[in-house]
Amino acid sequence: MKKFLLLVILIGISFVKAAVIEPKIDIKEIKKNNFLIVSIYLNTQFEGINAVEVYVNFSDNLVFRDYLDGKSIITNWLEKPHLQSGDVRRPQIVFSGIIAGGIIGKNLNLVDLVFKAKEGGEAKIEIDKKSKVLLNDGLGTETKLIALSNSFYISDIKGKPEIKIKDNFPPEPFKIYLAKNKEIFNGKYYIIFETKDKQSGIAYYEISEKPINFIFLAKPDIKELSFKKVESPYVLEDQSLRSYVVVKAFDKAGNERIEILPPQRILIVDDFIVLLVCIVIVFLVLKLKIYAWCFRKK
Repeated sequence: MKKFLLLVILIGISFVKAAVIEPKIDIKEIKKNNFLIVSIYLNTQFEGINAVEVYVNFSDNLVFRDYLDGKSIITNWLEKPHLQSGDVRRPQIVFSGIIAGGIIGKNLNLVDLVFKAKEGGEAKIEIDKKSKVLLNDGLGTETKLIALSNSFYISDIKGKPEIKIKDNFPPEPFKIYLAKNKEIFNGKYYIIFETKDKQSGIAYYEISEKPINFIFLAKPDIKELSFKKVESPYVLEDQSLRSYVVVKAFDKAGNERIEILPPQRILIVDDFIVLLVCIVIVFLVLKLKIYAWCFRKK
């Protein structure tokens, strides 16, 4: 009977011009304390889609722990998956993002959500009907949406609370863009950066600014730098733009990618004066030594 109802639903969906968002679960039962990855998929139903806003409801015997976006079709996150503050009796995850250029297709991965099984019994994950899917028509038109759900069973047998992410590759190479706008950050210089990781997804970024040695002009030793966690966009501490800006991107497996923005300015007037004085002093010292040598020769 269940198979017949599912068939009827699927046939009905195929004749309705509406996008479909569905949580997919490959297993029917897990042990308590185990972790589970739930993939959220989009089926555009032959329509071009360029933006989504998704709300995910889940039963209270589950705990939301993390997300993986390495396979996601979302190119720019507006809101990364997080628990929405509200009614604590009904936990809900929300995320939204843009798909640059739009996309058409089925089984399109939006994100993988990581849950921990807290208590035994039936567990359910469903896409809330208030979720939104926008057409790639330049107008931000909202299309109809079919929000599906999925369920599985949590046994009372305790399992091991661990999840293994297979990822031996660093995040993809990326560029650091320097920008300045009088209406943003009080007109200060800031940088923009972003990358993706196809396996486990990006965990966080770190940054370090190292003032240039204008005499030797050598790149900084990465091992000697101190880093701090940041997000993009980031306002530069050195507004003179005479520092190397080193950005590290870490994926959720611990792999890292390092990119460097070189100093945009090497010398200013004060530096030039100091350099000129140094040259004059060196010249005078050498001249005195030559005179001294010539005097001893006589």
